[in-house]
Amino acid sequence: MSIPPEISKQVVIVPCAIFEKGGQILAAQRNSNMSLPLKWEFPGGKVDEGETEIEALHREIMEELSVEIEIGTRLSPTFKEDTHRIICLVPYICRILSSPIILTEHLQYKWIRLDEIHKLDWAEADLGVIETYFRYLESCKFRRNKSKVTA
Repeated sequence: MSIPPEISKQVVIVPCAIFEKGGQILAAQRNSNMSLPLKWEFPGGKVDEGETEIEALHREIMEELSVEIEIGTRLSPTFKEDTHRIICLVPYICRILSSPIILTEHLQYKWIRLDEIHKLDWAEADLGVIETYFRYLESCKFRRNKSKVTA
């Protein structure tokens, strides 16, 4: 069944980075002038016309955090619908290759342990990314355990 064009919503593709370091992940807090003020999120941003998700993520992270990154595994997208569009948040496991982090849009960032992740006030769409990330970690653990059994 197709959606009639008069009621269809624009889908905005937004790749985001999950940076891992020593059992922690990086969270960035939106500043008070942004939409969803002071909410925590995974840094990233929308894909511009003619860009790939990878190109957009490199550009957005350089713009927001002023660092070069290595982009790894693409996780399953999550979707958040608002009044006029559907946000498709596409998480990637990433690694920071340069330093220091210099924030240009966010109020602050922090490295947070996974057992403390829900203590932050996350943007709603990023809650879906957190769930996806935990499923990814479980599947990695399962694959490691399975390979030990077959070895």
